[in-house]
Amino acid sequence: AISVGFRDCRSAPGLSGQRALASRSACKMGGEGGVAVAATKARKGEQVAWPLWKLCLMALPQLGVQVLWCFIGPNSAPYMLHLGAGPSLATLNNIAGPITGFFTGPIVGALSDTLTSRWGRRRPVILAGLASTWVAGVLFASSEHLFSKDTAIFFAAPMYWVMDVTINILQTP
Repeated sequence: AISVGFRDCRSAPGLSGQRALASRSACKMGGEGGVAVAATKARKGEQVAWPLWKLCLMALPQLGVQVLWCFIGPNSAPYMLHLGAGPSLATLNNIAGPITGFFTGPIVGALSDTLTSRWGRRRPVILAGLASTWVAGVLFASSEHLFSKDTAIFFAAPMYWVMDVTINILQTP
């Protein structure tokens, strides 16, 4: 076995493609000796195993997004009715999630693939989605306080669509 001991997360010399990727991912997982272990395993053709707790930690934000969808779905129509929308508009507005997800996912995915940032390709998109979801959610929820009873629905309905786009941005990358 070949053991290469890099302390920074550069791939070992002579590794390319999948082996270099395994080397970098192991370094992110394992600290100082991670690259040496990954380089050895990559040259043998083995996959680097991630511990279950790290996989669960990585899945935690997606759990939050799913809880958000579960909260928004059943509660948006009654809120729209409260603001004065008709029953058909209040229910029809729930189609925003699938429609915006159909277009937002591929567009945001393609844009994040071309992003070059020192924080990576996905993190800036996820943080922008998180911040915009928070702003859109606050504006949607406070529409009856920002506008009169007669005009609040004209702000809340489009803001619901904006909020769905921002949630899709949050969960896409």
